[in-house]
Amino acid sequence: MLDSAGSMRLFTSGVLMVYRKLSILLNRVLPLFILIITFEVLAHSGESHQSSDEGANIEAALHWIELSQQPGGNINTANEIATKFQSSAEALKVFDLLGASLSQKNEAINFLKADLSSLNTEQLSRLLLVLAKEGDVVTTEITELKSRQNIDGGFGHFGEYDSTPIDTSYALLALQGVNSDTLLAGKALYYLSNEQLESGAYALYSDQASVMVSALVTQVLKAYLYTHNVSEQLSSAIEFLYASQNSEGHWGTNWESALALQALIPVTTDVSRYASATEYLESSQSTQGDWDQTVYSTSLAVTALNMLTQIDVPVDPEKAIISGHLLDSLAGTLIPNSVIDVLGYNDENVVINSDGSFVVSNLNAESYVISYSAPGYIGASQNITLREGQFANVGRIRLAVAPTTVLVGGVITDSTSAEPIAGVTVTSVVGSNSSSAITDANGEYQLLSEPGETVLTANSSEHYLVTATASLVAGTQISFSPSLLALTETQPVNSSVFGTILDVSGQPISGVTVTSLSNSANTTTNASGYFELTELTAGDLTIQLSKDGYGTVGFSVVVPEKTNVNVGSITLQDQVELPSTTVYGQVIDMVTGLGVPAASVVIGGRSHTTDENGFYRIEGIPVLEFVISTNAAGYLFSNKEISLTEFSNLNIDINIRKADLGGVNIVTASTDKTSYGAYEPVIITATVNNETALQQSARLYVQVKNANGAEIANFTGANLPPLDPQSDLEELAHYQEHLEASIEDFAPGEERSIQLEQWWNTLTVEPGQYTITVQALDGVTGNLVSQSSASVAILPTENIAALRVNASPGYVLLNNQSDVEFFADVHNRSNVPVLVEFDYQFNTPDGQLLTQGSSQIELMPSDINKKQVLSVMPYQFVASGQYQLVLSNVQGATVENQSAGGVFVPPSIRLKATQLLSPNEVVPLEDVNVNSDIQVEGVDGE
Repeated sequence: MLDSAGSMRLFTSGVLMVYRKLSILLNRVLPLFILIITFEVLAHSGESHQSSDEGANIEAALHWIELSQQPGGNINTANEIATKFQSSAEALKVFDLLGASLSQKNEAINFLKADLSSLNTEQLSRLLLVLAKEGDVVTTEITELKSRQNIDGGFGHFGEYDSTPIDTSYALLALQGVNSDTLLAGKALYYLSNEQLESGAYALYSDQASVMVSALVTQVLKAYLYTHNVSEQLSSAIEFLYASQNSEGHWGTNWESALALQALIPVTTDVSRYASATEYLESSQSTQGDWDQTVYSTSLAVTALNMLTQIDVPVDPEKAIISGHLLDSLAGTLIPNSVIDVLGYNDENVVINSDGSFVVSNLNAESYVISYSAPGYIGASQNITLREGQFANVGRIRLAVAPTTVLVGGVITDSTSAEPIAGVTVTSVVGSNSSSAITDANGEYQLLSEPGETVLTANSSEHYLVTATASLVAGTQISFSPSLLALTETQPVNSSVFGTILDVSGQPISGVTVTSLSNSANTTTNASGYFELTELTAGDLTIQLSKDGYGTVGFSVVVPEKTNVNVGSITLQDQVELPSTTVYGQVIDMVTGLGVPAASVVIGGRSHTTDENGFYRIEGIPVLEFVISTNAAGYLFSNKEISLTEFSNLNIDINIRKADLGGVNIVTASTDKTSYGAYEPVIITATVNNETALQQSARLYVQVKNANGAEIANFTGANLPPLDPQSDLEELAHYQEHLEASIEDFAPGEERSIQLEQWWNTLTVEPGQYTITVQALDGVTGNLVSQSSASVAILPTENIAALRVNASPGYVLLNNQSDVEFFADVHNRSNVPVLVEFDYQFNTPDGQLLTQGSSQIELMPSDINKKQVLSVMPYQFVASGQYQLVLSNVQGATVENQSAGGVFVPPSIRLKATQLLSPNEVVPLEDVNVNSDIQVEGVDGE
């Protein structure tokens, strides 16, 4: 048993071990720890709270938040439990409910933007959402945030910091909000799936389950429920949050209860599951309108309780709800005249709000088909199965412009005030066809036009008419955003044309020469890509944009008299020289019309394996006449002859026909994922059908080939025991039984999906594209009757399963000298060469530094386990206790587990004997039994 001093030493040692990671999160976590202490005081402060029957007074809370804004723009109080940044960002979320003035918002936003270079990931994410909500350009913030994604898919406190669930959640929530999460969501969700604890929770640190982090991750996951395989993760996280409620039905504190409610309200219509938490939050509001006298708690509570007013709760609690957003695929905005139809739903009118959001309520627990359409757009549909009381968010549905129309959109502003103008009629006239739209309160509009040469006009009764010409290409979008001059203003003597030049990534291009070919006027763009041609006369104007490294662009515009014409944002393409031909396209199944994955496309000595959707691309073809050869497992070979007059970029789709050998047919081969790291199992599924009227049987077999066509693995679909060549007759008969059991039988017309018992482990195969082919061998003859392939990518993986620094010997007697060898043991699970760098130090039991050093360990993929000596130090051990090695600053790879050992020196011990006699006095000459009790005690001999 430890004494109090021993207990304190043990606790201190634990703190030292977690210090490094804890310090990284200190600025975030400390306010939350303070909250726990502060709440205990506030809970007994004597303030009178509203009764739960009255509900929360949202207006009073908003007014209290408004009064909490400081002269510097930040919104917080002296009692704040969070940082000024956190409280101000949360307050800005509810400023729209408040109806705050533009100056109030700008002051708060300027406070958040005061030091952009030092923002951590949470702060950058919060700022990004705020700026995007205000309509600001956020390209720089998006690029910076994306750059912080680590190789494991997660985000850290800053760039290159270890990934954490909380930073990953904030980043994904922000990128969701600006429609920039598509390409990186898969990796980030994979990281989150690996971080989920057995309880379904997510941790703030190590394995300590956190309601706050779990609530944030739940908000993230629900957006991907019908686009990624996150259903199980989401369900587990939701159940953890409910299981974490205390006996009163809430989560202990106002801020945690508000965060949990924000996560749970959108995922169920069974309000009874969180009714107690809602009542607790409502009753905790003070008479002044706040929660805990803090902006942070108050803003979180307002957001949560306001969600209850927006959720369309069914009359019948067993009914379900579908919600989501229907948006334009490029602009990310509402599509005019769009329609949502839920097959089997009685109410034909699904209301779509101005932000594209929609809610369909009172649905039965069954399967539905939801179709999305809009004039001029390619429609889409979804299949969804609902449970009783479920709130299903189908995410963002994005429709693309149909290839026969053109989408014209923009914002019409006043040239003097730069404010948007409502009620402006914008018209596009192409030949005899005309289409028009009227700007809304934000000056925004969209219209669908016929392709071709058009005359665009912006007409307002209070402004001068603006006219421009453009060439509209089918299936595209253009922006037409002129600034209108009020009739009460004096028109300029001459006209001007202005706009912004961007590259293909949306970044401004400086130094672009802007020339009017009609009158020789010219200028160059500034650092923001902005240009302005002034003192122009009315009439047709042809403008040319040019800069080295970019393709030259020319366009025509009709410049009215005394008008400033905004041509909007114009994108310059990178200049492309074509010393050779590039061929790209899709390999397509001639019958199904679907792409064929893992097909080999060969042109001369160049080849490419199609991706999971059948797409290919071959560059650098130096001749004008060539043959495209296409070969895919289970398909007939195809040759296509090509003759060109000049080098070009060709889009060629190749249709191929399946080889019909009769009997069993493998319809598709698929894997559980499309990309894998090192040492990952690739789970394979084959969909097989019997196209005949007879019973058929087959064995399934798998081949794995690299991008060069070399076979690197092959195995049976069934898990067969290895056959020993020295087997006797009994053992051979037993093996034959296993072989017979591996045959799959198919009834006439049957189609079945089979997950193969064996899988392919990626181990240390080189990163690249691999083709997995599933073959069907006739169960009787063993002949190959069908095959189908899937393509997977093996990603570069720099992963260390375990890194431990230790010392030898690990045990030394007191006052002895020993040559202590410091070494590192590494368990490598990488498929590329890795250089691991780290620092270490060796401390006395009381924490004094004895020695320190830095080390590098080079690892090849074949170096699975490696031991490397770091240094040797002779030392006289004059004090007892644990001499601890400390590992720090590990770089170069993702390290799953890192630990450190040390040297233990036991204290010297001497024995102290004490003798007790009972009884200690006797009468002479009497027969007496005397008991001798000898106690031996170990005492410190130092």
